[in-house]
Amino acid sequence: MDELELVIPSKEYKKEIEEYLQEFLDNGEPDIAGDRGLDIIKNADLWIEKLESKIVEDGKVPSTVYLTIRKSDNRIVGNIEVRHYLNERLWRYGGHIGDSIRPSERRKGYATKQIKLALEKCKELGIDYVLMECKKDNIGSAKSIQNNGGVLENEVYYENKLIQRYWISLKKRFATNPKNFKNADDGSLEIRSFNNPDFIGDIALVKFNKMNKPLMIEEKNLCMANDNYKWLEFYDYNSKYKLTAMYNEKNENVEWYFDIARKIGKENGIPYEDDLYLDVVVTPKGDLEYLDEDELEDAYNRFEVNEEEYKMALKNAEDLINRLKGKTEKLKEFTDKYLKEML
Repeated sequence: MDELELVIPSKEYKKEIEEYLQEFLDNGEPDIAGDRGLDIIKNADLWIEKLESKIVEDGKVPSTVYLTIRKSDNRIVGNIEVRHYLNERLWRYGGHIGDSIRPSERRKGYATKQIKLALEKCKELGIDYVLMECKKDNIGSAKSIQNNGGVLENEVYYENKLIQRYWISLKKRFATNPKNFKNADDGSLEIRSFNNPDFIGDIALVKFNKMNKPLMIEEKNLCMANDNYKWLEFYDYNSKYKLTAMYNEKNENVEWYFDIARKIGKENGIPYEDDLYLDVVVTPKGDLEYLDEDELEDAYNRFEVNEEEYKMALKNAEDLINRLKGKTEKLKEFTDKYLKEML
């Protein structure tokens, strides 16, 4: 597919913007999704000035509008708006992203690619869960959202139209591969499936053979990964957390780390956890602590975590803490057993 890029509208594209708008009008489409008023203003100069002013109208949130440019001929094939966060109105209808593809460039896969590029912008803004919506009868739009990992949450009526609400997670974390780990020069990843009385699921053995820099938690003076360190990642697909057992070069326990998750899943043979912010840590001495409660709270306030998920994360973390109290030796026996088996 032709390579696309997102660019900020400018006077450089005035003529192309005018042609872009006219094509929608000629096609009997007076409304352009994600254009932040081009279809209302109908003047490229005034529209660009409005965007450059960065004025946020009452009831709206800051956003960035992009033109989607096909690099081969510098043609505008679409536009997309990334809203920097949700308010209650956008949570109910609108979402983080609004987008359009010009009529003559549809059914070429551009909508999928355009959304993928916009999701990178969302990551830069610190958005972890992206809400996108479309009319149920807009099959092409729904497909482009699904192609980017959109999961249908529900369908609601808005102004007598049935709207589908999709969430795209940018917090999905796959099994750690040292080849993608910036501190690692050499390492390996092995994944094996188990169906034992004490564990059913997949375990990933992560070996850090050679590190260019240790992975440190400076405030604790704790080394999480260095030369010949190993991580065991446990993926139980019926669970709501992922356990990572960390070992040093002598195969001694460094720490046990539980990530509270929306879901534990698998794609293309690689397990993942869809992170839900909260973490529970167990030290070799048996100390237990919560981490990232503030991140969960912030996500809830940004409408990226709903009330049910918020309460579920807190309850799962609390239940886990209660189950782990005084059980460090049993936890050690469990993970040591599987380290030996994986090695």
